[in-house]
Amino acid sequence: MTSDLVPPIAEEENPNADLARRARSTRKAKGMTLSDVEANSGITASTISKIENGVISPSYANLIRLSKGLGIDIVDLVREQPKQTLKTRRSITRFGDGPVHSIGTHDYHLLCSDLTSKKMQPMLARIHAQSMHELKAKPQMTDGNESQLFSHQGEEVLFVHSGEVILHTEHYAPVHLAAGDCAYIDSSMGHICLRGSDEDAFVFWVCSDGEDIPWE
Repeated sequence: MTSDLVPPIAEEENPNADLARRARSTRKAKGMTLSDVEANSGITASTISKIENGVISPSYANLIRLSKGLGIDIVDLVREQPKQTLKTRRSITRFGDGPVHSIGTHDYHLLCSDLTSKKMQPMLARIHAQSMHELKAKPQMTDGNESQLFSHQGEEVLFVHSGEVILHTEHYAPVHLAAGDCAYIDSSMGHICLRGSDEDAFVFWVCSDGEDIPWE
């Protein structure tokens, strides 16, 4: 299998160029083939190739899978930055700081990204999309997921900071959440949040990595 299944998009025209370059260079530096990453992540080699060449921007679920498949922290895919090496567990993110990953319909502002090997990933999400039709209209910004519901290992809690959202999940009817409302879900269940009003919604989101958290 060749290292690239699809031709790259010119970097100066591609908002996904930095993530694509980091994914491709990390895989090659580790001596991994697309098939190796597919086996480790569960993402098809074709989709990985599209990510590496900037053709698509991965959903948050695939961002998690890809980072695990490459054996790196999720933030290493989103932005190159120095990490804390001391055995401390405190991190502060000032307003406006931290890397942002956008898939067009949703923007994910990753918080406390200077800590590696976190058991939880906090983020502030800005939700632009109001309907499933908007997701289907942007296949190049997602990853061709026909159901438009995304799943990954772990659990997550979301708190609506402002605006309104509609939480869509497998097995349950869609539920309306207003500012101040909170939801906790099993991330392995297909899910997606859409805005529930005319204005973009802002949601504070925390996802676990699917491993047991030592509370004591």
